[in-house]
Formats: sequence, C-alpha cells, structure tokens
Amino acid sequence: MSGFEKQEAGFQFIDAGAVLTPAETDLFLKLLNNELGSSQLAARKARRAELDAFKTYLKARKHHELDPDCPEAGRGAGQVTEKARELWFEARIPTEYWAWKDAVLARQEAVDYAWQVKAQIKLMQSINSNAKVGYETYRGGGR
Repeated sequence: MSGFEKQEAGFQFIDAGAVLTPAETDLFLKLLNNELGSSQLAARKARRAELDAFKTYLKARKHHELDPDCPEAGRGAGQVTEKARELWFEARIPTEYWAWKDAVLARQEAVDYAWQVKAQIKLMQSINSNAKVGYETYRGGGR
C-alpha cells in the first residue's frame, strides 16, 4: 500500500506517483472521514475558546469604558475612530486583547483545516472513481 503522512496542510502522499488500488483509496477515504470529524470537533472547540476569550476581554474592557479618558467613537468633534478606540483599550488590557485575537486566529485556522480536509475528501473520491474504472477496465479486457 502506498504511504502517506499527516502534515500541517493535511495528508500528503509519500510517493506522489504511486498507483492506488480501489481498496487503498477506500482506506484513505475512511481515514480522511475520521480526520474530518476530528477537524470539525476542533473547529467547534476553537469557536467556544474564541467566545470565552472575547467575554474575558469585554469584562476587562468594561472597567476602562468608565474611565473619563476613554475616547468616544464617532464622527463628531473630539471623537475618534473605532480603530483608535480599540487601540486605546489594547494599550490598557493587552493580555485579554491579544488572548482574544489569538483565539480568533486559532478558530480561523481550525476552520481552514476542516475545509482543507473536505477538499482532500473530494479529490480522493475522484481518485477512487478513477481507480475503480481502471481496475474494471483492466479486468474486463479493455471495455
């Protein structure tokens, strides 16, 4: 059976030129299906972690919103942009702010990986179909 290894970007074949049998492609599809389940679970956990980090950030931010020096966001005189206001909070509560931003990135990466596995499943299904046609044609004497 052709080898493969799990890497950061998904499953990679060790021998990219290997001819796969239908049984091998079925096995790879089962492995990818299991990986899809794991990746979707990881994405759900990452979403929960992001929400928890955001709640922690908002809780820490509440105290600073009452500060008389807290800039008001808007378009009027003496008001600042939302981005400038966000930077003001970031400077005062960097730990909570960056924990939230890190959680956002972790969630995006988990979702991206789940989509990568889905794409690999589609590709493997195509390879599986080709392998089956190739084996049926060979056994049937060149239909």
